[in-house]
Amino acid sequence: MKRLLVLVLLFTFLSTVLVLPAMAEDTKLSGKLVIWEHTPQFEEPGKAVIAAFKELHPDVEIDFQVKTSDQYYNLLATAFSAEEAPDLFWTNGTATTNMGAYAQQGLLMDLTDKVDVSLFSDTILKISTIDGKLYASPTAESGGRCAYYNKDIFAQLNLEIPKTFDEFEAMLATIHEAGILPISFAGSDAWTTLFFFEPVLAAMHLDYTESYLRGEHVAINDQRVADAMNKLIEWGEKGYLGVGYTGVSGSGAMLAFSKGEAAMSVDGTWNISTINNNNPDLNYGAFQIPTNDGVRPFVGTSSNGFSIYAHTKYPDLALAFLNYFASLEGQTIWVNTLDSIPATSKIVSENPVVNDITQFDVMTESWYNIMVQNAKEDEAPGTVWEEDQTKIFSGGITVEDFLNELQELVK
Repeated sequence: MKRLLVLVLLFTFLSTVLVLPAMAEDTKLSGKLVIWEHTPQFEEPGKAVIAAFKELHPDVEIDFQVKTSDQYYNLLATAFSAEEAPDLFWTNGTATTNMGAYAQQGLLMDLTDKVDVSLFSDTILKISTIDGKLYASPTAESGGRCAYYNKDIFAQLNLEIPKTFDEFEAMLATIHEAGILPISFAGSDAWTTLFFFEPVLAAMHLDYTESYLRGEHVAINDQRVADAMNKLIEWGEKGYLGVGYTGVSGSGAMLAFSKGEAAMSVDGTWNISTINNNNPDLNYGAFQIPTNDGVRPFVGTSSNGFSIYAHTKYPDLALAFLNYFASLEGQTIWVNTLDSIPATSKIVSENPVVNDITQFDVMTESWYNIMVQNAKEDEAPGTVWEEDQTKIFSGGITVEDFLNELQELVK
């Protein structure tokens, strides 16, 4: 009798361990998800991940909506107010105050222990974690900045990748004198301005961010920061950024470079897929703007992915999608479709431009991250940045006044 009882218990145990997971794997998912992305740059990787997920779950319907970055958070706020928020949506993570505010308002699902994020390092997870709780899945992409360059224009003018910052600046004059636009720049977009400004700051004053990384205090209105911003204005006045650059949008600047109308564009590494889609035949590469000591700094940041709306009608389905998004398979699709820099050795890129970007000597911190991470309680310097940054090019505010305005909002 005892032996029979043991056999029954053993059978029950094995049924639980072996049969139930198999049944769970065969469980069909159904329902509809609405997913919001904030910029067209991530449209293709988003579609690719969704297509792969739907192959596994064909009964699932996904409405993937791509918004514009300048209106994204306003649209999201309206959706929250109407209690019609998307099931999953992008935020900047801890790079801005938005995700934290949504978490405090109870608008985000706590994803801790619900999403497998074992693919990501602790450093990457900081972008998605607040007070030890996970509110989004990050991506395995290291979002950074670089100088894209047109190889044909460089060859035409007998130019080489500069080895110092002075060489880089002299090259701008050479290109301009040849009647070619040196840099396609979006002076009306605060974010693309940031992605140009930060590499220039790193090249001119690498000691600024390096001091911060050593634990030293650095002021947001430091003279070194002002030097870099004033350098962009100086280049604009010299014509290096094109006629009417203060009215050019981010997508417009990238399109101009893609069409061969500019020798360079200094922007985010995630734009590789955009350039390729705009012009698959463009002969281009990338480099990091060097310091005068020949050091090639790379301003890199972790990238946030999607959060789940706390009141989604399909929580299990939303979690299933986000777990797939965070998996090695999902992130391999995301990173390779985006042609971005992998933030893990488990994903290998075969893109030569990506390999160009990774030719750097030191990875340094984003000035914007320094500002946001040191914001005073209840202050949002990132919002002020977005609202006032482009005014320095139109003369609406001086660099010094702009930086002093931001300094008032940080510790």
